[in-house]
Amino acid sequence: MLATRLVMSDPFRTGIVDALEPARLRLLVELGRRGSVSAAADACRTGQPSASKHLKTLEAAVGVKLVERDGRASRLTDAGRIVATHAARVLDTFEAMEEQLRALHGAERGTFALAASTTPGTYVLPSILQCFADRHPHVDVDVVIGSSAWVAHRVAHRDVQLGLAGDVALPEGVVAEPFLDDEVVGIAAPGATRLRDGCASVIELAKHTLLLREAGSSTRAVAERALAHVGYQPAKRWELDSNEAIKRSVAAGLGVGFVSRRVVEDELARGELESFVVQGAASMRRAVYLLRADGRELRPAERAFVETLCSCCATSVAGCTVRPAAA
Repeated sequence: MLATRLVMSDPFRTGIVDALEPARLRLLVELGRRGSVSAAADACRTGQPSASKHLKTLEAAVGVKLVERDGRASRLTDAGRIVATHAARVLDTFEAMEEQLRALHGAERGTFALAASTTPGTYVLPSILQCFADRHPHVDVDVVIGSSAWVAHRVAHRDVQLGLAGDVALPEGVVAEPFLDDEVVGIAAPGATRLRDGCASVIELAKHTLLLREAGSSTRAVAERALAHVGYQPAKRWELDSNEAIKRSVAAGLGVGFVSRRVVEDELARGELESFVVQGAASMRRAVYLLRADGRELRPAERAFVETLCSCCATSVAGCTVRPAAA
């Protein structure tokens, strides 16, 4: 009996192999992030005609439409989002390989992106970055600041490699490890509210305008959960986009606010603000977390930052909950 060998041609599989060209993958990822071919081309330092050609080649290789164009704007199709998600992982792997090869030769260099929510990004991160720079002078860190929800979103989409954020609902694919204990407190201008042993009643607070951070802020979420349990209904609510704006507005007598104690340590010490807790409300404590993408191996520079976070934070930042790495 003669054996018959059946050879099957699978153009889709061949197309996937052809598509694994870093320049094309990076263009697709950047288009998804930036919303236009021209912006993606600028990010990848290539011309727009060349970028368009690469994207068409990528579409032809995988056999499906990846990009929808609407005038000057562009967006990924459902298939495009799938390919872009895996493309980001492929690019991560290539970059991790490059960094690990450098590390073998003692050349610890590179850049990684870190997103931090407002409170840790402003009041905790600077001292940790100074420690990291002293230990790893050839590694650059690109830092962006936003709300906790925004940070989690950036980590989920792999726009950044690491995140520091407060207590917030995590998107799929993000893991969190607590590294800092924090307390949210009420603040008022001295004498603006009737306090009894540093405690304000709900009736007293209801007379004042409540100054809140923007939606997506962990500070706001922690305060609102605690205040809801005691039925607090403020006279008015104003939304402000920074801790500094809240501090200055409260000091000017415009209302009361809730911020991390770390944010107002200096103002409390100088007597420019006074802090309070709300009668009957639970303690407004929260953890600050280190966020990373699930299943993504940390590169040497990122691993070095986490090690620095564990050691420097534990020795220089009050409330740090991580344990220094064993010597």
